[in-house]
Amino acid sequence: MACSMLVVLVAVGIVFQFGSQTAMTSVLEASAFVKLPFASVNSYVNFYNDVSQSRNRRAVSRLPVLTSLELENSVSIAESFVSKMYTHEVNIAGSGVKILPGTPAQGQLIDSQPSLEALQMNRDALVALRASKYIASKHCLRLRISDDECARQLADLKLSPTSLGKKCVTGADPAFCAGDPRFRSQDDSCNHRSHPTWGMSNTPYRRLLFPAYDDGLSTPRGSSRSRPLPSPRAISVGMTIDEDRPDRHSTLALMQWGQFVFNDMAHTVTSHMFNTGSTINCCTPEGFPVSPRHSHSACFPIEVPKKDPFYAKFGRTCMNYVRSVAALRQDCSFGPLDQLNQATPVLDASMIYGTSDEVTASLRSFTSGKLLNNGNFLPQSSTPETDCQIRDSASVNVCYASGDSRVNLNPHTTVMYTLWMREHNRIADQLARVNPQWSDERLFQESRKLVGAMIQHITYNEFLPLVLGGKYSRRRGLALFARNSGYSDLYDEFIDPSVSNAFATAAAKFTNSLMSGQIELVAEDRSSTDNSIIELKEHYNSPSIMESGDNFDNLIRGLATQSGQKMDTKYSKAVTQFLYSDDSNYGLDAISLDIQRGRDHGLPGYNAYRTFCGLKPASSFEDLQDTIPKASIAKLKSLYKKVDDIDLIVGGISEAPQDGAVVGPTFRCILAEQFIKTRAGDRFFYDNPGQPSSFSKRQLDEIRKANLARVMCDNSDHVATMQKSVFIKPGPENKLFHCTSSQIPSLNLDAWREEEGYLTATTNASS
Repeated sequence: MACSMLVVLVAVGIVFQFGSQTAMTSVLEASAFVKLPFASVNSYVNFYNDVSQSRNRRAVSRLPVLTSLELENSVSIAESFVSKMYTHEVNIAGSGVKILPGTPAQGQLIDSQPSLEALQMNRDALVALRASKYIASKHCLRLRISDDECARQLADLKLSPTSLGKKCVTGADPAFCAGDPRFRSQDDSCNHRSHPTWGMSNTPYRRLLFPAYDDGLSTPRGSSRSRPLPSPRAISVGMTIDEDRPDRHSTLALMQWGQFVFNDMAHTVTSHMFNTGSTINCCTPEGFPVSPRHSHSACFPIEVPKKDPFYAKFGRTCMNYVRSVAALRQDCSFGPLDQLNQATPVLDASMIYGTSDEVTASLRSFTSGKLLNNGNFLPQSSTPETDCQIRDSASVNVCYASGDSRVNLNPHTTVMYTLWMREHNRIADQLARVNPQWSDERLFQESRKLVGAMIQHITYNEFLPLVLGGKYSRRRGLALFARNSGYSDLYDEFIDPSVSNAFATAAAKFTNSLMSGQIELVAEDRSSTDNSIIELKEHYNSPSIMESGDNFDNLIRGLATQSGQKMDTKYSKAVTQFLYSDDSNYGLDAISLDIQRGRDHGLPGYNAYRTFCGLKPASSFEDLQDTIPKASIAKLKSLYKKVDDIDLIVGGISEAPQDGAVVGPTFRCILAEQFIKTRAGDRFFYDNPGQPSSFSKRQLDEIRKANLARVMCDNSDHVATMQKSVFIKPGPENKLFHCTSSQIPSLNLDAWREEEGYLTATTNASS
């Protein structure tokens, strides 16, 4: 009987840990082979649902004052529960349910690969969540406190009196910030002296709005039987079509730069098993949900309709989705689930250098300040079977390593990472020429710092005015092109630069709409080359094409020549049917994954963010006409029961761009909010004065010459011409110039000569 009860408690515990419908099914499965202490599983499930519903109808009350001993007791019970999940995880591992090499699920894993540190943080966060659920079940139900109100009150309780409190105060030790103040730490800790973890990797995403979970704490929106939401795949099919709508103004470089800098700022990673560290698969190889007894509590698979117009022919009804790695809440409190950002949230080129000393060291040559390379390409991965989707012998031989696991995602992504590795090494060579006395360490840190400054300048000077619109960028103080010299006064030590969950999970995903399913290889005369078209779906996490013939240069020219798609609900099938595709002729659907991730992360609906951004809250679908075209509103109305149900990502991509922006008003608001904080909350932002890290005025003048066209010219193999703005298609107003022309400005690194560099930087910054 004790063993039977343990099995049932584990199954029931899964429900309370994450609250997924799949997990609830585990209780039903358990009844098949154990004796239960209640009349029937259905009666228990009905009781559970009735309790959940009734709690939302009860009057507001307050949690009692809980002693430190009571709080620690809740953590101890939670820790015991998570540890007891070990047996269940061993059973899953023994069942053979795992992610197979080369499959779309592996591609998804590569994109969201967690570090060991992230997995430990996930375990700590889930203990805190379980403790919160214990307190909620003990007090909120008895006191008739609604789920949402209970979650808000739990968020006022601090973890500091408990054993978990020590795990969310990293940086309290003064020795923690003892590094060289001229340079960032690799994880960007100590960016803020008074808040050493602000801007640091492996910290939680920031919330713009209080999270919306069905149970207040962790159950995704739409999981409740009383409040169902349509399947993300059904929404994807109903809202999007594959229609070529090229933007006659912008190039694919705009899309690729967006993905590049967003990779710098945000990296959402997926859960592994808490106790064993093994990967999790929620679907069988045949495309069905795994048996409930072999379903992990982190499973949140996407239901694919049986009559799906694409997946039905493959008999697939399940799309893998594993819940994101969680993080202890930023204020070290009990309360709702928050998600971890494995990247550094500031613009520091972490996708090139990594976010830990260990990763950075693995990428350095430790000679002349340079990064490792392999024949001027990125260094080869030492574990290609996990870093790439191995399809054939060619893909085994070409798989790259960088500071970010997403480096091999597609050919254009790999090109951008390669360009900046080469730019770092080019800068290191020039700095060694003007300062031959500098050590390898000094050359590396100075080169890394300058690369980060160039990426910041290109992002704020070239990229954001196009994405947000020039007038809007100026109005929000984001237009660096308005400043030609001197320092800014925007740094604020009280601004947290952490990335918002809404930015990382929804707004930043607008770039998927700009992608093209076909990649053009473009010759020097800007005509298409022989065999000039390659299919994106055939090159996910398989970058072998990079080193073939002149493809590297052809891909660079293609980025600066090929039109990007317009931001709308028209998505390439390479993104909605063939994402991470393998030889089985199907892949995953990015839209479905983005919708599911938003629900997983507890993002409130589109209407809530629309209101946050100053738009009138919609009480009906017709009220959306100020931002969304009527045809899209009709589709939304056919898919969602209520306007408040619309997922943020869906509402955001449905909005019509306004005032010359690429995105609609809600995404524009969320993007701007983030980039304001990214700049104002970063002590190391390149034009900040009065810091040990500050550049001299002469150096600032050179950094303001930085442009992506020059980076492409200087780091290609043989590209001879480029337009000044690579985000805009070449034409009469954006002519091609020879790469030797002064029309494409170059930085003069003589400004970094020792006597005019750091020896005078602080003095100049203060003058």
